[in-house]
Amino acid sequence: MLGSRVDVTDVRLPRFPVFLPMASCPRRCVYCHQGEITGEGGVPPASVKESLARLETPHEICYFGGSFTCLPEEQRGAYLDAVRSAPDGSVVRFSTHPLCVAGPVLRGLSTHPVSMIELGVSSLDDTVLAACNRGYTGEFALGVMDLVMREGYRLGVQLMTGLPGQSEESSLEDLRRIALLRDRAGAPAVSLRIYPCLVLEKTGLSEMFRRGDYSAPSLDHAVLHAGRMLREAKRLGFLVQRVGLHDTPSLSTNVVAGPYHPAFGELARSVELVACLLEANPAGPWEIDGRRRSMLFGHDRYGLRHLADRTGLSPSRIEELIRFKEVMTGRRGTNDVPGD
Repeated sequence: MLGSRVDVTDVRLPRFPVFLPMASCPRRCVYCHQGEITGEGGVPPASVKESLARLETPHEICYFGGSFTCLPEEQRGAYLDAVRSAPDGSVVRFSTHPLCVAGPVLRGLSTHPVSMIELGVSSLDDTVLAACNRGYTGEFALGVMDLVMREGYRLGVQLMTGLPGQSEESSLEDLRRIALLRDRAGAPAVSLRIYPCLVLEKTGLSEMFRRGDYSAPSLDHAVLHAGRMLREAKRLGFLVQRVGLHDTPSLSTNVVAGPYHPAFGELARSVELVACLLEANPAGPWEIDGRRRSMLFGHDRYGLRHLADRTGLSPSRIEELIRFKEVMTGRRGTNDVPGD
């Protein structure tokens, strides 16, 4: 194992996000228009350095949006060197494309405090990957994940739902394949982000949608899909960092079709909670951590209505069968979904 690997299970730092939308992405995926998702343009390294120098406490600097290791070496180095101007104890993570990850690139990062490398994988289904113009196969992506872990870095994987040609079973199988790879490697917990596919303006997917070659899933279908993925991810021991896209004014105004909802992640967590309750006791009663009350009663009582649908009981009867327990607040568990 090399250099300065950082154990993110012990890192609880505030985050400083830097968005590099579509920076050096090797291919244009059919669903992607990062500028519409983040609502931001690129930030030069000098500006990042100036901003980090003004921080008063250590932070986790996060380069998201583009493919960080696809950047020209000099530019990538400038962004990494900018982190040195942050207070001592700061670390850096970034997202990147699997096509731009190789041993020499990873070894070149060893002098920097890298807390995690997140790979934008989307899917491991070869048919789905081809339809999305990703440029690699599922086995190739798994090989890159294995390389990241063998080089001693913490691994994050970004997956999507609702892609062209993708099924729910395909998504669940992706999780099982990654879990098997992780266990074979004897690596620490792998982190996940689960994003719904949205049809955005100025993308290949918007053209497919208008031609009738792609049907966007409904919000209910997408939430159920993501909730089941979340449940399976937790069962397999993954750390789930986020479900759903970070909402921005630019994103909301550029969605052509698809399961857009500003609280998509909360709805998916409601589905996951209901699955847990039914596994524990299909007919109730149920005792629930009071901190999860909003997952049943928030968003027009979405979770409560879903539990009623699953059991055939009336919402009022469901309420009679629920007891909330107060839990001492403390460190977030490794399977919780933070709202970053």
